[in-house]
Amino acid sequence: MRATQFIVEGLGHLSTLLVDDATGLAAVVDPRRDVDVYLDAARAADVRISHVVETHLHNDYVSGARDLAALTGATHVIGAGAELAHEHRPVRHGDEIGVGGLRLTVLDTPGHTPEHVTYAVADPTRADEPVLLFTGGSLLVGAVGRTDLLGAELAVEYAHDQFRSLHEVILRHEDSVAVHPTHGAGSLCSTGIGTTPWSSVGYERRNNPMLQPRDADSFARALLDGQPAFPRYFARMRPLNQAGPRLLGARVPEPRPMAVDEARAALAGDALLVDLRTPAEHTAGHVPGSVSIPAGTSFGTWLGWVVDEDRPLVLLLGAPAEWDDAVRQMLRIGHERAVGHVRGGFRAWADEGAPIEAGGSLTLDGLQRRLAAGRPAAPLVIDVRQPAEYEDGHVPGAVHIGAGDLPDRLVDLPRDRPIVTMCASGYRSSVAASLLRRAGFTDVAWMADGMPAWMARGGPVERGRGSAGAAASEAAPPTGAAHAH
Repeated sequence: MRATQFIVEGLGHLSTLLVDDATGLAAVVDPRRDVDVYLDAARAADVRISHVVETHLHNDYVSGARDLAALTGATHVIGAGAELAHEHRPVRHGDEIGVGGLRLTVLDTPGHTPEHVTYAVADPTRADEPVLLFTGGSLLVGAVGRTDLLGAELAVEYAHDQFRSLHEVILRHEDSVAVHPTHGAGSLCSTGIGTTPWSSVGYERRNNPMLQPRDADSFARALLDGQPAFPRYFARMRPLNQAGPRLLGARVPEPRPMAVDEARAALAGDALLVDLRTPAEHTAGHVPGSVSIPAGTSFGTWLGWVVDEDRPLVLLLGAPAEWDDAVRQMLRIGHERAVGHVRGGFRAWADEGAPIEAGGSLTLDGLQRRLAAGRPAAPLVIDVRQPAEYEDGHVPGAVHIGAGDLPDRLVDLPRDRPIVTMCASGYRSSVAASLLRRAGFTDVAWMADGMPAWMARGGPVERGRGSAGAAASEAAPPTGAAHAH
């Protein structure tokens, strides 16, 4: 038996190719949308994918299970409670799936989602006892899956389910049994997930803070406290996966270079230009009305957070090679309308005499000087990090609005005052600044250095939630002040 994991950084997604060497059959567990990686791995290993197995309806990415089953003829397996609207094999607690000589036993483990199941894998040629658990969003490395993704009103009830699933099902296995979750470091499906992609029952039993002795009520409180905000696109993933994503086939779309005039015509319609260059490059010069979402592992998450899924997109790449990764990340979060990319990038755009503008960035010294100047010259500082980050320490008087929430909070912000956006490293604050500029705010800058650097320099720090409300009340018109936090 071999289990090969595949990691999607940024999404924090883990999937596995499980192979029975004796028969040359394999299963893919919780596949991502772009499935060519599994086809290539199966071809290299000279095995046939006979099953596609899912632990739950995913909230954080578009599943590739339907595509993979269609391409390989594999059986698509998922818990009966998922009620998929396309061909699959629904399974229930105690059912067994044979992948060659390997046996996967279905275990009901609701909590992270109500239909969630775990698969206990055994190799009967050696022993009947399980050697591996595919735990999906139940037991993670150093954490457990959050239970509030389907609504705050269900979160406590599902947390109690999660408690029972962990203690009455998963932790009854031997310490030596390996644990392969679906959510890894970087996933917003929980907080505190370890960077190691796999673990064991025994190691988690001893070291996972969520598995230490406590009752169900205190477990629910601990689980639900301090979970990160999650992107708007999460709301679309579960119904999309249940209905069945559009079949893509084995390969992602090929690059489509666009002449500057063609790109300008698309933008004159309803297309949006997304700039994947570095924040510094976007600040130095960019296409008016463009949104800056720099290339990298977080591109897809932020695209899904701040751009509607049905919006046609023209990409401005830093290099043509960025197309493949960008489109893959788009597909994984349900964006399928990449019109093309500007041939020649920003230089070609500027050489054609097309409109450009510049933004502003600010250093720590620059921010300190501007804050010391007092009103009306002092800027409004918007801290665009996660709530827990803000509460751990922020610039005094800074308003907290997560970068992903900005499009819905524009009415709360003053248009007659300079605005500075701030995060931990500059990535989120640069995205936020571009959103504000696109919305017509003219005096906007983003912090090239983040809050950790501010603290290291000895800048004043405020902690907790208290300052956010006061600052927002001062900054926003009376009708918007109630929405400060």
